[in-house]
Amino acid sequence: MTTMELNLRKQNFTEFILSMDEEEFTELEKYAKALSLKKAASKSKPYPWALSEKELTSCVREAREDVLYGRCISDEDLTKEMGE
Repeated sequence: MTTMELNLRKQNFTEFILSMDEEEFTELEKYAKALSLKKAASKSKPYPWALSEKELTSCVREAREDVLYGRCISDEDLTKEMGE
């Protein structure tokens, strides 16, 4: 997108905002604040689902034990079990 296209979009959006009544503007404002807070929260912890080193080590240890003691199935068997 060129700078001109972006500026045109901004201008159109500004006109859209200026045409809103108070209720619509309040809703948009709430959404913008929520979006801003969500963005700020994601920066503080970019991967909230990421495991800690201790949790990851535990998962790897458990997986290795599963393989060692045969508590797993082959890819081929899994495909058969899934019915494909």
